[in-house]
Amino acid sequence: MKAWLATGLCVLLSACASGPATGGGPPSDTLPDDGIIRPQGKAPVAMRVGQVLEIALTSNASTGYQWEFTADGAPVLARTTGPATPPPMDTQPPMPGASSIARWWFRAEKPGQTTVRLEYRRPWEKVPPVEVAEYEIHVR
Repeated sequence: MKAWLATGLCVLLSACASGPATGGGPPSDTLPDDGIIRPQGKAPVAMRVGQVLEIALTSNASTGYQWEFTADGAPVLARTTGPATPPPMDTQPPMPGASSIARWWFRAEKPGQTTVRLEYRRPWEKVPPVEVAEYEIHVR
């Protein structure tokens, strides 16, 4: 009995440690279920006119830091509102001082290449940003 229990425990732990099965992932031309394009790492983002790009970055307003646009992708991209159904939120209220996710949406207006660049900084400080997020966008 103990041998079966130990074997079962080992199998369970090894399955948990290996992480979820991901397969090869969807082809780059397919859209997520909601149709919104989300950047993946540092790779250029390919879009078609009319598609919506969502940029989501971790932020913590209680520290005084905020994301500032230094390039917003205009005129190839235009800022727009988010989806009608917002992403699910935690069931617990956020802890004071806890980080959150800042989100921006852009609609591809015309074909071309552009860059969206944000800097994470305290607006009153005249020092380099603590973090930079930059996305190369190709609209066809």
